[in-house]
Amino acid sequence: MSMTILLESILQTERLKYPTHLSEDELFEYYCADNILVNYDLDSDEIESGLIDGQRDAGIDAAYVFVNAQSLAEDFSFDTVRQPVELELYLIQSKNQYSFKEGPVDKLASSLPLLLDHTKKSADLEPLFKKEVVSVCRDFLDAMGRLADKFPKISIRLFYCCKGSEPNETIKAKAVALETTLKGMQFQNAQFTFLGAQNLYERSGIQKLFVGKLSTASTPLSGSDSFVALSKLRDYVQFITDDGGSLITRIFEANVRAYQGEVEVNREIASSLQEPTAGLDFWWLNNGVTIVADEVSYIKNQLVIKNPLIVNGLQTSHEIHAYASKLPTDDERSILIRVVVEQDPIRRDQIIRATNRQTSIGSSSFRATEQVHREIEDYLLTLGYFYDRRKNAYKRQGKPADKIISIDRLAQAILSVLLQEPHTARARPTSAIKIDADYKRIFSGDKAEQPLEMYGNAIHMLSHIERHFKSMSSEVSRIFRNNLKFHALMVLGWALNESTNLPALRIAQLDPMRITNQQVERVIDWVFNEFDAAGAEDKTAKDKAFTRRLKENWSVDITIS
Repeated sequence: MSMTILLESILQTERLKYPTHLSEDELFEYYCADNILVNYDLDSDEIESGLIDGQRDAGIDAAYVFVNAQSLAEDFSFDTVRQPVELELYLIQSKNQYSFKEGPVDKLASSLPLLLDHTKKSADLEPLFKKEVVSVCRDFLDAMGRLADKFPKISIRLFYCCKGSEPNETIKAKAVALETTLKGMQFQNAQFTFLGAQNLYERSGIQKLFVGKLSTASTPLSGSDSFVALSKLRDYVQFITDDGGSLITRIFEANVRAYQGEVEVNREIASSLQEPTAGLDFWWLNNGVTIVADEVSYIKNQLVIKNPLIVNGLQTSHEIHAYASKLPTDDERSILIRVVVEQDPIRRDQIIRATNRQTSIGSSSFRATEQVHREIEDYLLTLGYFYDRRKNAYKRQGKPADKIISIDRLAQAILSVLLQEPHTARARPTSAIKIDADYKRIFSGDKAEQPLEMYGNAIHMLSHIERHFKSMSSEVSRIFRNNLKFHALMVLGWALNESTNLPALRIAQLDPMRITNQQVERVIDWVFNEFDAAGAEDKTAKDKAFTRRLKENWSVDITIS
């Protein structure tokens, strides 16, 4: 059986967990982005946000920017970034074809020198390229400037994917020439990679299951489904890094993933690594690492860990990773490792809270472990939705992307329907609940005040809006689709309620089963027209004035009856 046939089989299997609206070409684009960026642990919304394909796309089908392995969202906080800093630009070409061709490389080679030219302005480039392409490249260059005083390691990763085997020598030479061009523009760490059917197929196994092997310095202590062991620093580095030397982000618990940078505790860890004291092993001076896993076994001096999740020891891991290049080959120091097999979500939450209690991590990092989110998860399951309070837990189980609801996405829905702040939902997609006061308005935990049905109905309505947006994706400018989802959701709530007065208890009483496609279309058309009249720009959708305009102009003429 050829690799192409095997890859086709994988694609059709993966289709079941991807968004339902994808054509064959879009399926391949989505799959390639998901495949290449697996270690960045992106959810479905994050993957879709980077898909670009279309006319004037500069040969780019998907584009992503990462700062210290975190996706550069619109509300990304540069103030929280600490050294060492890594800034990465990923540009992906995904061609649903059976051979590599010169055209895509030529197109990229003619476009990138313009798109990555610091002296060019967006207004100069938008007549030549799609706004989305210009925007992501400008974001990358802007991040370079904002992080300059932190001396970031800057990388550009170019990928060309297809269902063929190997590119010919001419295509390879053109890729090398493009790398040389970028290096001449001061992007010294630029790399072009070709991924054919065999490469993509082999990488697919990474998506389904992660099995880590951690060498131990001696026989570990073992109990019921648990191990305590010492591991050499060099062996631990190998466990937490990929083949390219980058941290494997997805094995770190999402809620405690943020690196705290040059705070006192990290300076102390770094000092103990760089300036060892004779007679003192590293693990004597450090609390070590706690790993929760699905399964673990001890075979031939290795802990074999299925789906490891590091829930404590992130700062230690970052410092060890940063020190790895300086680690002497004869360094025999060790780190303390605790591995616990626990699949019960409540017990996992207890482990996460308990093991982090002595650190400076803020309480907001543990919100996913709160009772209100477990109750929402259980309730949404009865409605056929999967509440992803553990980022990508349901994705790894193969659940359909359209049915997976992240905490951020639910928060945006409640911001729009209950609090009538779609401009906030649009402007702050990832930080809307980081402020305690905002969080409590959305997740009070009081079921008498905010019934679980409120969350369920908000998600039902959002699903109607999103399905309609996706069905019209090829017909409507992306500036409308990117900006107005949550404004349309707010107005749909008004229409169902026949009033703009929509408190939590009333939302819980709404009947989303009354909604039809025609009614959703009327709401969206009305919001689009208002947006056009207000000046169809990103900043309009993020402005409270536009929300106020919708409320002032809305009338029962578009009420759902």
